[in-house]
Amino acid sequence: MKPQSLTFAYRTDDGLKTTIQRGGFSSFGCQDFALSVEWTGEELAVAIEAINRIEVSEFAIVFSRDFSREGILMNGYQSWTDTREYSSLSSMPGLSRTPKAIIDRYVLDGGGDYRFVEYINRPGYLHGFTYAVFNRYDELTLVGSLDESRGFTLIRTDLQKKTVTLIPEMPARPLEAGERAILGHFAIITMQGADVRDRAYDRWFELSGITPRPIKPLVGYSSWYRHYDDIDAGKIVGDLAGVFEAISSPELAELCGSVSVSPDPTQVAAIAEADRIAADSAVTWCVQVDDGWCTVGDWLLPHENRFPDGMQPVAKAVRKIGFMPGLWMAPFVCSKDSRLFSEHPDWLLRDASGETVMTGSHWNGAFALDTLNPQVRDYVRQSVHTAVDEWGFGLLKLDFLYGACMNPHGGLNRGQLMADAIDLLRDAAPDALLLACGVPLASVFGKVEYCRVGCDVGLDWNDKAPMRLLHRERVSTKNSLLCARARSPLDGRAFGSDPDVVFLREDVKLSKDQRKEMHTTAARCGSVLMTSDDMGAWTPEQRKRFARMAKTIIERKRT
Repeated sequence: MKPQSLTFAYRTDDGLKTTIQRGGFSSFGCQDFALSVEWTGEELAVAIEAINRIEVSEFAIVFSRDFSREGILMNGYQSWTDTREYSSLSSMPGLSRTPKAIIDRYVLDGGGDYRFVEYINRPGYLHGFTYAVFNRYDELTLVGSLDESRGFTLIRTDLQKKTVTLIPEMPARPLEAGERAILGHFAIITMQGADVRDRAYDRWFELSGITPRPIKPLVGYSSWYRHYDDIDAGKIVGDLAGVFEAISSPELAELCGSVSVSPDPTQVAAIAEADRIAADSAVTWCVQVDDGWCTVGDWLLPHENRFPDGMQPVAKAVRKIGFMPGLWMAPFVCSKDSRLFSEHPDWLLRDASGETVMTGSHWNGAFALDTLNPQVRDYVRQSVHTAVDEWGFGLLKLDFLYGACMNPHGGLNRGQLMADAIDLLRDAAPDALLLACGVPLASVFGKVEYCRVGCDVGLDWNDKAPMRLLHRERVSTKNSLLCARARSPLDGRAFGSDPDVVFLREDVKLSKDQRKEMHTTAARCGSVLMTSDDMGAWTPEQRKRFARMAKTIIERKRT
């Protein structure tokens, strides 16, 4: 891609706004600042030093590119945002087809980028975050941010002008005189020849300095798509019986080894033996308790009627069969029904008007917490510590993480808020396995073991027709698989990719071909293979299929 221009806008203390446009990529300055631009043809770094106190309000980097005959992969805002390769004539309607009354009622704009990105909805006007890939028959060009911890990068295409524009998120506070800040650091990588995609992604991560955390493939059971939030101790124990029956079968025994750990799970020796079995396995076997074990936000208060003995016995029972116990949490949001919501209104994130910020309509109303509030931070640490170190859960599925970066505040922009929130979680659980979900992906590159790379699958292929007009983060098996394939190069480079669960049971509305696509995508595009089926009800053929998927993932990791 060819450099075209830079646009820079700022305000001074007297309120005057100045906009500067420059052709090409070269350093420049004035009485208020000095802008340093370093462009090698593959790497672009832009830094600013304030001479006087200024507020940077806009910065854009424009490249010339004729992408009229290319496929364009645009990475969506967060885990659930649809991500695929578009044609140059594609458009993004956003919420333009959805009545505002419906948007407001169901907070459809809560989980995506609709509140802060303009959707142009014309052919050739596409946008995404962090990275984009332009693919033609003879070459591939990857444009990617090398550091999103300073702010998210918006990438736009304009077919009419034949431009690709990088718009890094600017500092959320004024720069003081003498202060220096990095405005953007990017890779522009063009490759030709064999294995072009892998080589381009390898080079991007080499330039970024990001390495994935060491992991095994994560394989096992999640309670969500079997029970949704209607769970209790009895159901989880029943699920464990089915899991144990399946993994004791000849079809899965080769993967699991000896799993017959029968003594009382409260006995230290039994748990130690199970841990030994898990350590010898080629995968990390996991049983994950999903949403429903407490009111969202009240992470220290499991439902007494559902889990009368608390969560520790559940974790011990999972370890009994040699599996890693996992627990679902959404640490940066709370429901309207929670004690946190009623007892700690000062913990809730507020907008400029002082109103609470909703992240969606889940759980009768979902609200963002202010992650810069010291009491919130202490509560998050305590919740994570309790789940891991007191209850004994070795894996945490951390969901709805975008709640941490709903609004720039406290002098931090969205990218900085998200990076800070992920560091808070990582520091609170340095030795636990973390599976991130509902998160801007670059914020967890190299920070978590696993990450969801698509929206939730559904019990059918693509939901009902009216639902397809909703937001880009909607439940859809079809979209989930598209995302998993489009983002598959991140697997093993940024984290272990989670393409969501696979179904082998018969009570879902998927055709034979659709099931095959789900199973193939899971085996070839990720490091997580989970199911919500009653594993004890599987036929030998279903167990064989699951084993084949797991073996494919294991072999991919070995090579």
